[in-house]
Order: sequence, then structure tokens, then C-alpha cells
Amino acid sequence: MESLERATEKASPPLRRRLNLRRPWCIALLVAAAIVVILAIVIPCAIILPKKHSHSGKASKVLYPIYIYPETNSTWDPLYKAISTHPELDFVIIVNPSSGPGSSPPDTQYQVAVNRLSSYSNVQKVGYVPTEYATRNISAVLDDVATYANWTSESTSLSMDGIFFDEIPYDWNSTKSEYLIRINEAVKNSSGIHSPHLVIHNPGTIPDARYDQNTTDITVVFEQSYDYYETQVTALDALGTKNRTEYSYMLHSVPTMTNSSLKSLVDDISYRAEYLFVTTLNSSYYEQFDSHLEQFCDVVPTSSK
Repeated sequence: MESLERATEKASPPLRRRLNLRRPWCIALLVAAAIVVILAIVIPCAIILPKKHSHSGKASKVLYPIYIYPETNSTWDPLYKAISTHPELDFVIIVNPSSGPGSSPPDTQYQVAVNRLSSYSNVQKVGYVPTEYATRNISAVLDDVATYANWTSESTSLSMDGIFFDEIPYDWNSTKSEYLIRINEAVKNSSGIHSPHLVIHNPGTIPDARYDQNTTDITVVFEQSYDYYETQVTALDALGTKNRTEYSYMLHSVPTMTNSSLKSLVDDISYRAEYLFVTTLNSSYYEQFDSHLEQFCDVVPTSSK
């Protein structure tokens, strides 16, 4: 019996040591299990919840197409209100009387509307000219530029500050490149177009880099729906932010959002483009006013915000 007790006493210490060695492994397993549970909760939430941005946006301007005939003096009131209630925000207004300049000078009603735009210090006006992807007769394009320039002779308040060339080619063609150089020069050299003689190109997508010319001031590198924008973020990011002052994004069919969600979207795109247009309308978005115009203008970042 005594020998058995001594044997038991000798056996006990190793048993205790084995138990002590197992405890860290148990703790490690419990910690690992806890981490798995936490990740199972956190990862889905991160996917579902909107991303938070670490920036508050960069100072931007509104590029606004007004393709609405001013039937009365109050027709453009939503635009006038947005401009007057946001004096710290600059607007570049695309004037489009008739898929181009139409008559020279424009009719009296149109003159009244444009004159009122000119009364705001935070507004620049550019005339709309289609190019049909550089297939339209170049003489017709140059005539449109000259027509806008001639408005100045009627009244300096009718003067354009530049031209918005629509339907610009994005796939490279040397002949089309020469075409674009010529129409750009017509704007830059026109005495009837006011300084800064803005030249805006709208291919609606990222154009071939060989079209990058120093006479083009702004390029609309995205003109599509919000849903399509979601699929193009990677390609747009590849342009970088260095030349954001030369880019414009125009988004339509944007879902109705809270102010904070809309601000997050606008802040995000402002990091890559300085000239912005966002509308919730999903059709005729340039021919009618969006009821959320004020909300959009409220969240566009400016240097004074």
C-alpha cells in the first residue's frame, strides 16, 4: 500500500503538467472560434452598409444642360433659383435653342432668358453644337460657332463664353482628330466668343488618349445612368485625379437618396471630375427640371465649404 501511494505521488506531477500544457490550446481554440463568429457578423455588414469616404470632396462646378424653350419669363425659374441660392457655386450652362443656335439673334423670349443668366456672376454660358461624331459637315459646325459668336453683336449679355461640342468621337481616327482641331481653333480664335473661350467635348465615355489636345478644356468622360456608372468605376479610376479639372461626369437615373448618401456620391465623383451633373430623371433629363435640383446643388463641394 505504501509503495502504491508513493507511485501515485510520483505519477501526479506529470499529469498536472499535461493539464497545464493543454490549457493554452483550449484558450487558443476558443479565441479562434470567437474570431470566426465576429467575422461572420462583420463581413456581411461591411458588404451591405454603404462605404464611408475618407474625404469630403473637391471643389467642383455644375455643368448644366438647359434644353428647354423659355415659353414664359418664369420657365427657367428652377434654374435661376438654384443659381441665386448657391452664389458660392459656379455654373456652366449649356444653351441649346434648337439642337444648335437656331436663328441669329435668337427670338425675343430666348434673349430675355439668356440675358437673365448673364446677370449672375457665378454663371458661364456655352453654346450647344452637334458634330455627329465628326461626320457632320464641318462647314455646318463652323457656321454654328459663328452664329453663336454673332449673338454678341445684338447684345453683349447674349455672348457665349465657349462652345459645347456634342457627339464627339472616342475611337481614334486621324481624320476625325484633324476635324476636332479645326473646330476647337474656331472657338479659340473667335472674337465673338468671350474669354475664356471654353471648348467642351462630349464623347460620353473615355476617349482614346490621342484625342487629348491642349485646346480642349473639358471632356465629358462619362454620360450615362447611375447603374452603368457603378460598373465603370474601375475604368474611370484609372484616369487618376491629376487632370480632374479637365473632366466632367454627367449621371442620370440616380435613385432618390438622403442628403448624406447623395453627398457621398457627389463627393466621390468630385475627386475625379470638376464639372458635375446629377439627376434622378430617367428620361428627357435635359428637357425638364429635376425636382431634386436644389438637393444636388446643396451637396456639390465648393472652395468655400
